[in-house]
Amino acid sequence: MGIAIYIIICLLVAPAGKGKRIGMFKTFLFSFLLTPIIGLYLALGSGRLNARGCNHCGNTENEAEFCGVCGKNEDGKSREELGIEL
Repeated sequence: MGIAIYIIICLLVAPAGKGKRIGMFKTFLFSFLLTPIIGLYLALGSGRLNARGCNHCGNTENEAEFCGVCGKNEDGKSREELGIEL
C-alpha cells in the first residue's frame, strides 16, 4: 500500500518536467529513486526546452524578458530606456 502511494506521488510530480530540459520521464525517475521533493526541485530548476535566446547578442540560453548578457528585450530596448527599475 505504501509503495503504491509513493508511486502515485512520483507520478503527480512528473508533469513538472514537461517542457523542461529534464523531461517528464527523468523527473519521475529522480522522484522515484531519490524523493519526490528532490525530483520536483530538479524539474523546477531545469531550463526550458525551447529557450527564446537573444536576437541582439546571440545568447541562446535566455529565458527572461530581458537578456542577462546585454540587458535588452526583444525590441532591443534596455530597462533604462523603458524606465524600469530593478
